[in-house]
Amino acid sequence: MLAPFLICLREGIEIFLVIIPLAIYFNKNKMYEMSKSVYQGGAVGAILATILGSIIFSQAALLEGSAGELFDGILGIILAVLVLYSVVLLRKNKSLTTTPDQRFISLSKKGVFIVAAITFFREFLESVLFILTSSTDSPLLVSGSALLGLVCAALIVYVVAKGFSKLNINVVFYILNLFLVGLGAYYFGDGLKVLFSTYVPQIFIIGILLYAIPSYFLMLKNDLKRYLNSNKIK
Repeated sequence: MLAPFLICLREGIEIFLVIIPLAIYFNKNKMYEMSKSVYQGGAVGAILATILGSIIFSQAALLEGSAGELFDGILGIILAVLVLYSVVLLRKNKSLTTTPDQRFISLSKKGVFIVAAITFFREFLESVLFILTSSTDSPLLVSGSALLGLVCAALIVYVVAKGFSKLNINVVFYILNLFLVGLGAYYFGDGLKVLFSTYVPQIFIIGILLYAIPSYFLMLKNDLKRYLNSNKIK
């Protein structure tokens, strides 16, 4: 039950780092129509992601035998690659901030709606795929855990964005990224196990090590280099 919560907490922080600062800015400046576009876009993106994720897995449930195993194995590897790209590779050029992006502020209501919808859709779909793939618990418990993760993410970003807390949100996000890489390694190993365990009995462990060791090495190496080159070390 911890995985859905942590996944949604991590993805939720990424979502709300875009949405909440925009909403706060628009409300503060009495641009209520723009705020409305943010909320509407986010709702549409979340609904579309949920529908698409449900369709994918409802169709997958109809697959039987080797076809179903093939789908599970390929999906596990796809999710692992998605984690590798978004958490390990893409984050090199990514800076987390609660200050609203001026490019987004200058957009029209339609533009803000699209930005919010795409942000919610991309991250929410990733969360839905992770949750539906990884959990065999009660749907009600899974949904509650996932919803709690999103609520906590929204509260964390809101508190930081409003200046109520000096919490370093980058540290929270970094810890969640470490967890997500471990989860990606599990999916990668499990996907390989489904596809190739007949030929290589230890493929699950091999897959986890092949994924986790280089991923953690890249993360720690790049972050250590960035820290050493910063002004924090005299």
